[in-house]
Amino acid sequence: MTRPTYLFDASSIVRALKEAKLVPLGGQALQWLTVYEVLNAFWKETYLLHRLNPKEASSLINDFTELIREMFILEPKGLEGDIFQIAVSKGITVYDASYIALATKYKLILVTEDQKLSRTASSMVNAVSLSNIVQR
Repeated sequence: MTRPTYLFDASSIVRALKEAKLVPLGGQALQWLTVYEVLNAFWKETYLLHRLNPKEASSLINDFTELIREMFILEPKGLEGDIFQIAVSKGITVYDASYIALATKYKLILVTEDQKLSRTASSMVNAVSLSNIVQR
């Protein structure tokens, strides 16, 4: 695999899976906790919101399982101090700050559908939406 350009957060991965726009994610990066965030998003849409039936959710999770085999999984080990400092200075969650710290460390463009995270991150890294990197 070549070096990734993008770091995808859970919101962008969920959107890409639901819209079947997976090609841009191959060979790119995600944070290891994102795996659980994506699964939780599908659980929420199935169990709590009833937007997906279990069969649809299972199909999306199978697609996700295949997708992550093609992605770089990054962990924030060693960045704990930086993450906490970003969270406190920017007034965001530690989880969101971890994306910024990883994007900074690996010189990646953060892909997120979370407008607050995008605005906050843009002062430190390049942040875009899935729409900015996927042809319609």
